[in-house]
Parts: sequence; structure tokens; C-alpha cells
Amino acid sequence: MNDSVQPQRENVVPLNPERRQPATVSLARLPAAMHSVRDRARQTLQGLLRDLFDKADDSLFELADQATSNQEQNLYFDSMREVRLQRRTLEHTFFLGLDRGFAALLEPGESNRQQREEASLEELSLVQNDELEQMVATESMVNKANEQFAEAVQHLTLRMDQLVPVKVYQKNNPLGADAICTGFTEAAKALKIDVKAKLVLFKLFDKWVVSRLGSMYESVNQQLIDANILPSLKAGAPAARRQRAGAQPSRAARAERAQREDESNQVLHTLRDLLSNQGGASQSQDSGAGESLDTQDLVHLLSQAQQQDWASLDQGADAVNVPQLVRGLVKNTRRQSLNQVDEDVINLVSMMFEFILDDRNLASPMKALLGRLQIPLIKVAIADKSFFSKGGHPARRLLNELAMAALGWQDTGEEGRRKDTFYQKVDQIVQTILAEFESDVGIFDRMLLDFRAYQEKERRRARILEQRTLDAEDGKARSERARAEVDAALKRLTQGQTLAVAANTLLYEAWSKVLFIICLKQGTDSDDWREALESAEQLVWSATAPMDRDNRQKLLKLVPELLPQLRAGLESIAYNPYEMNQLFKQLEQLHLSRLREASLPAPTAEPSQKGSDPVVNDTVAAEPETVPEANAEAAADEAAQAPVFQVVGDASEAAAETSVEADGSASDAEVGVSDDGPLPASDPHMALVSNLTQGSWFERQDEQGQAFRCRLAAMIKPTGKYIFVNRSGMKVAEETREGLARALKSGRMRILDDGMLFDRALEAVIGNLRSSRAR
Repeated sequence: MNDSVQPQRENVVPLNPERRQPATVSLARLPAAMHSVRDRARQTLQGLLRDLFDKADDSLFELADQATSNQEQNLYFDSMREVRLQRRTLEHTFFLGLDRGFAALLEPGESNRQQREEASLEELSLVQNDELEQMVATESMVNKANEQFAEAVQHLTLRMDQLVPVKVYQKNNPLGADAICTGFTEAAKALKIDVKAKLVLFKLFDKWVVSRLGSMYESVNQQLIDANILPSLKAGAPAARRQRAGAQPSRAARAERAQREDESNQVLHTLRDLLSNQGGASQSQDSGAGESLDTQDLVHLLSQAQQQDWASLDQGADAVNVPQLVRGLVKNTRRQSLNQVDEDVINLVSMMFEFILDDRNLASPMKALLGRLQIPLIKVAIADKSFFSKGGHPARRLLNELAMAALGWQDTGEEGRRKDTFYQKVDQIVQTILAEFESDVGIFDRMLLDFRAYQEKERRRARILEQRTLDAEDGKARSERARAEVDAALKRLTQGQTLAVAANTLLYEAWSKVLFIICLKQGTDSDDWREALESAEQLVWSATAPMDRDNRQKLLKLVPELLPQLRAGLESIAYNPYEMNQLFKQLEQLHLSRLREASLPAPTAEPSQKGSDPVVNDTVAAEPETVPEANAEAAADEAAQAPVFQVVGDASEAAAETSVEADGSASDAEVGVSDDGPLPASDPHMALVSNLTQGSWFERQDEQGQAFRCRLAAMIKPTGKYIFVNRSGMKVAEETREGLARALKSGRMRILDDGMLFDRALEAVIGNLRSSRAR
């Protein structure tokens, strides 16, 4: 019977074919302001998706190139090919979902009906491991975006609510983070790729689309303001707007909260299911008879445990087995055992802290401090089961911000920690939570605000010092670029020529400074630069041209014009008057001797042929390349006073624009130098360097093998140097593009993961449980 029914189903045309399918028809009824919002949003999202798929191609290729097995390599290559083939389909499906979201705002009851259908479908099916990972990734994106763009989305929601018959709130706003992230997740279901590759795609979607939605929200809000839709909406307006809206918004808000709670509990249930397969849920069954400990009593018991002397217990909180500690405390209650759900929550949080304490991105003393928050976070998770999926939870935000700020912290020993204000601040926050946290999670909000205020002060200090560092590097880079331009120009002018000492000294020791200052201040496209080069060219000609009759007449006319030009140029840079007079006396003697020899054979450019004039013969001719650079010190002084050149913050853009004329090698001891041959352009580490962004943190080893942490502050365009600073904004290293690629390849430098610590820990726990279940 099934065989006969199945073909029939495939050919059935539903009588109510997805009332959402003719979305384009419904969209015609949208108000004009909503049409403009939809068009602007679609245009922005198209650009963001284009960037996403370009980056996805590069990232999957890199992962395939770095794969440790043929199976893994084939996985990423197949995924890359599938994403390429399905790119247009994904975009079409995504924008079709966007249009359906707009169309649903025109049909009262349609949005709620869809949500009920989706909720019921979720209840009818068990969430598989792969789906759980995708759910957590999507939820993380949504929570982060809702926190980052909360006010802009609220304003947009309220303005849309003025234009359509359906009540608009965060969940059904077609441009909200919920709709955009869910829409992409749904579209990605068509991809036949491994979950590893799909999670990579979701992370890239978060980075290149979700985190850049701010400009879209600002743009569409401004469009509606221009259309006089709630133009005076301010930060406090949403609450007042909801009050005026009456009972219906309250029901919608309650429904939304209930749905979120169901989803959160579903995540916890699935985590517990994975944990039970590992044997982690059976211990409470064997722990003894008696009724289970009430959650409130357990929280009270944990409050006693969190106030113990951790230093005496474990010398850093990295050796304490918290589940075992809690079970020991529960045994003291004699007749009671742990509630199964509570024990699973304790095990899950403890597994997350195992990841945190093993994380290489944080220094050991800082991990020890954060590890002491384990029991407070267990209490939070026991009291609020949505803790694992609620990205905006204050306890999670505090842990994430502490870890992110600690990324660049450098351990300087016990004595250094006592004097380190940052370490002492984190320690103070941890001690306050351990001492005062009972059940009011508001303490995490207060500590977060306190820490943010402290961080802002520290950042202001660091920015000032960092800007001075970058200004100095910028001036140095401009100086090097200008010097390279001058040297190249003079080399072209004197190529194949032999200059007498008088002309050579005037050109390379005096006039080069004029060219340097002009290049530094006005650039090589200015009229002054062209005029100064023309004077240099005339000077070279006057000292090297064969003295036949025509050239003699030309030199007689040139000298009265050339000498004032040279003198005026040297006076403009305040050249030493005495040295200038001496140089012009020598040049005058050279010109006179050349005019006298007009009847003699003209000297050639061959070094073996010498002129017969005594003045020329008594001087030593020098090739321009052999002349020492006597103006280095003066050039550096001038560079320090030069206007600041623009420092590029995006390393990928700067790497493509690095000048090949500038001296890219670093003379500093800080710059990594390698004797190996150049890296090929196809080397994945070269591509990795091109994709680095300003603010990325690194761990770097110096020549003695000591590790220290530094942040990419900028890439200087003229020299192509990457400048690294410490937490205080002081320069600690610089690298060329190839030098940085070599350092990453050899392991001398390592990129630190600046992702949110809690989310990384949760993903790691899911991955470990999933792997254990597969085995």
C-alpha cells in the first residue's frame, strides 16, 4: 500500500499550496515605506552574502589544505564544491524566506500559525546530534545579534508595527536576527555536506553577515524616519509603546517567552541525553537511598562550598573535582541524594570548565581565577535551565568579557601579579561573586558594569600610547618611502654617468635632502618635485655632457639659471650656509674647467677615460651607488616632524597595496628574519596573513624562547610592516608580510582565539559528547 501511495504524494498539488508561496502577490499590498525598507535590506544582504560565499570558498580550501587525512581533505573539498554549486539556490531560498516574512505581516494570524506549526513539528521529532550543534550555533548567533543590535531592532520593530495590520515583535520581524539567522539555517538544509563544514559555514555567516547587520538597521531606520514614521523614537520609547498597545502585545510577549523556554529546555534535554550515553547520569542512582535533595537546599549547599578557601583546596582551582565535591557535601545530609537533573547540570558545567582550564588561549593564573567561578555558574544553571542557550545571560556575558580581556594578559610571576592592576581587578570581581552571590543574578550585571568601566579607562590609556607608537612608525615609514623614492630617482639620473666629486657631493649630500623633504611633504606628483628633479637632471648634464661647441653655448646659458635654482632649493631646507658656499665654489670651478676644455675631445662615460683638466684629474670620481648616505640622520629628524600618513587597520587590504619600491626588510632586532627562500604565493599561511584583521591577538616567542602576547595594531602601507603592541599600547614587535607568514608556519607565532569563551566551551562539550556517543 505504501508503494502505491508514495508516487501519488509526489504528484499531489496541495489545495492550500503554502499560503506563503505567492509571496510576491502579497508583497504588492505592502505600504510604500515597507517596500523601500525591503528593497534596501535586500540590497544590503545581497552584498553581505556575496562576501560570505567568497570567504567560504577560501576557508574550506584552507581547511582542506590543512587536513591531516585524505578523508578529512575530501570532506572539505566536497563541501566546497557543494557550496559553489548550491550558492544561487541558497540565496534564492534565503530571500524567498525573507519575502514570506514580509508577506506574513499582512495576514493577521498567519505568523502565529506558522510558529505553532514549527513548534509542533519540533515536538514530534527527536533532535539528533548534528541538529543540536546547528541549533546551538544558530541560537548563539541570534543571541549575540539581539544583544549587539537590541535598540536598533526594537526601534525598527516599533516602526514596522505602525505600518502593517499584524502585531510586529522581535520574533516575527522579517529583518530581525531571529528571522535572518533561521532563514539562512533553513536554506542551508539543502546542502549535502558534513556537519563540520556546515558549522564552518555558520561561523562565517555570523562573522560576515550577522555581525555586520548594524549598518542595515541604521539605514532602514533612517528611511522610516525620513518617511515620518516615529521620528522622535528614543531609547526609552519601547516600554511606553508597549503600554499603549494594550493586552495583545503582552500575550504575544508571553507566547514568545514560552516558546523560548521550550527551546532552551529542549537543548538541555538533548545535552542530558548525550551525557547519559557516556554514563554520566547514573551516579546519582547508585549514591544511596532517600529522597532527592531539593533544588533550593542544593543551592544553599553550593553557597557554602563556594566560600571555602580555594587556594588551600587546590592551589588554583584546576585540580578540584566539583561534582565529587558536591556529592561529598550531599552525603553529609545523610538521608538525601542529588536530583538527577541537577546532577546532570553540575556535570555539564564542570565539563565546560574542564575545557576552560585546558584552553591555551589564556594564561594559567588567569584560568585559575576564572575556574573559581565554577560553583557560582553551577548555581545559576541549576536555578535557570535556559542558561545553556541564553547568550545574553549576565553570568555568561561576564565570563566572556573577562576571558576576552584576559586574552592579552601576560603573566609576570607572583610578584608581578601583586602589582598588576588588571589581575587584581579580575581577582576582586571573582572574590566578590564568591562572597556575595546567593541567588540574585543581578550581581553579575553589577560586576559586568564595574568591569566595563575599568576596561574603558584602561583602553583610553592604551589608545593614547598606541597612537603615539603608530604615529612614530608612520613617520618612520614615510621617511623610508621618501628616501627610497629619492635614491631611485637619482640612480635613474646618474645611470651610466661618472660624476666629479663637486657635482656628486652637491647632488647626493645636499640636493637629495631637498628632494627628500619635497617627497615627504608634497609627494612625487607635485610640481615642486618635478622642478627639483629637473634641476638635478640639469646638474648631472652640466657635469657630464661632452663639451663640443653647441654644448658649450648651452652650458653658458644654463649656469646663470641653474645656480640660483640650486641655491634657492638649499636655502628652503635651511642648509648650512658655509657648506653651501663651499659646494658652489667647487661647482663653479668644475664648470669653468669644462668650458675651457670645449676645444678638447669630450670625455665619455667610460670610467677608464679621463679628462685632461687638472681640476677634474685631481678629483676622485665616484659611482652614485658607492656614496654613503650622509643624510640619514637629518632625514630621520625631518620625518619626525612630517605629517602623519594614514595607517591601515585592515591587514588584508594593506597587504595587497604594499609598495614594492619601499625597503620592506626590517633592520630592527624585533623583526623576524629567515634565511630560507621566499614563500610561494599559494602557501596557505600567506593567505592567512592577508585575512588578518586589526586587533587580532597572538602569542609570540622571542629569540630566547620566551612567550609573550601581542596584538596586531596596524599594517603600515608604505613599508608593508605589521606592527604589534602589548595591552598597554607599547610596540613589542614588527613583521613583514612574509616574515609573519613564516612565523605562523613555524609556530613562532600563534593566533589566539578571541571567540566567546562560554560558547567555545559549550561547543567543545557537545563535540566531545557526540564523539563519545559515536564510539
